[in-house]
Amino acid sequence: MRSPVRRQPSESPEEVHARLSSRVAALEDRVRRLEARLRAASPRPVAPVARGASGRAAVPVAPVSRRARPRCPGCTLELPPGRRGESCVWCGFVFSAVKRRRPAGRKKR
Repeated sequence: MRSPVRRQPSESPEEVHARLSSRVAALEDRVRRLEARLRAASPRPVAPVARGASGRAAVPVAPVSRRARPRCPGCTLELPPGRRGESCVWCGFVFSAVKRRRPAGRKKR
């Protein structure tokens, strides 16, 4: 027995290409808009690249390294700024379940 629903005729390669091209263009537009929103929400302004006397781009200055944010031992995500509670705000890991580790920079002799 045949199904009462007929199979749709297949699209021509040109139609498929046109449909996919429009989808790619829409996705690229969304990515551009998201990148613009991310740049607008960024707390640090992006410095323009300085040109040296030779006309080539100067070597960018390394950003000032801040102290690494503490991470949750359960999910390894950075904890938000402020006082640390008894558990992780992201996964609920209870910090009293593990001993506090020494900072990596200092070693006991």
